[in-house]
Amino acid sequence: MADVILKDVYKVYPGDVTAVRDFNLDIRHGEFLVLVGPSGCGKSTTLRMVAGLEEISRGEIRIGERVVNDVPPKDRDIAMVFQNYALYPHMTVRDNMAFGLKLRKFKKAEIDHRVNKAAQTLGLEPYLDRRPKALSGGQRQRVAMGRAIVRDPAVFLFDEPLSNLDAKMRVEMRREILQLHRRIQTTMIYVTHDQVEAMTLGDRICVMRDGVIEQVGEPTQVFDNPASLFVARFIGAPPMNIFNGKLLERGGSLVFDGGTFEAPVAERQHAQVAGHVGKPICLGVRPKAFVLSGQPGADEACVIKAKVEVAEMLGEEVLAHLSSGEHRFTVSTDPHRRIEPDQELAVCPLMKHAHLFDVETERNLTLPL
Repeated sequence: MADVILKDVYKVYPGDVTAVRDFNLDIRHGEFLVLVGPSGCGKSTTLRMVAGLEEISRGEIRIGERVVNDVPPKDRDIAMVFQNYALYPHMTVRDNMAFGLKLRKFKKAEIDHRVNKAAQTLGLEPYLDRRPKALSGGQRQRVAMGRAIVRDPAVFLFDEPLSNLDAKMRVEMRREILQLHRRIQTTMIYVTHDQVEAMTLGDRICVMRDGVIEQVGEPTQVFDNPASLFVARFIGAPPMNIFNGKLLERGGSLVFDGGTFEAPVAERQHAQVAGHVGKPICLGVRPKAFVLSGQPGADEACVIKAKVEVAEMLGEEVLAHLSSGEHRFTVSTDPHRRIEPDQELAVCPLMKHAHLFDVETERNLTLPL
């Protein structure tokens, strides 16, 4: 079994610069866990501490049954795939994949067996006698994964492995990595700043900001129920719309007052937000959680009248970027409906799918109980 457990982990650099703090995470055996966040949030530092390439300043890291704080990288039973492939240019694909096993004094027959099996798994058999310069970026990345696979490690670590690939190749490689995980069922920890990669790859995703964990959960859970304003703005393309306003009580009902519009709070959320009546609050609504006024499902009591600034045709949808007073927000609309700049639109948020956030703490007040 290869659970990976990080307990109260800190990384502090000289000058009292804290890159990671109070990091607690249990990664289950066979799980695909993605660390995601903007540049500088500490995700790569966290991965490198698991790998042993960075010393931890405080806390404990376990891989399987062992505390590995002081265990050298080569003895942690991990394999790492880097962004820049890290292949030896003068060696063939076969020799690159075999190199680590040769250093560990494996017998030639075992090396050949492992290399051939990994090459078959990754579709590299036709390229075993080529050198890296004769391969595409995607093929080089598969070689880097093959070099990791032959070691049969307890844990795979991926540090933004697709960043150097074009958009089409990234999609193909995501599919290959998922297929690889299904085949070998090994614990994988994957670092990326790309939230689309995180959502498509992870069994769970761990969203980080400024060295701390903002939220951990299954992709749909994090998307549908962001724990904070940061997660709401970071996860989703386009991100959740955030409206600033305040919470009011009107005739025994709670209402979000956004200045240019008012929207009744879903009744099931009343108990969660009642303590914020009269206080500043943020309303969060996904672009797809709007309907045009007059259409089925529209609540005409909370119409937002807005002007189209830009309309993006994306094939399956049109993203209308709207303005209403101080509010700027995005709505997903029917691609067959003509949307033009400067056009006036009346849209209604589906409040049953909306969230309310505390302005001071930035925490979501309306997470499911």
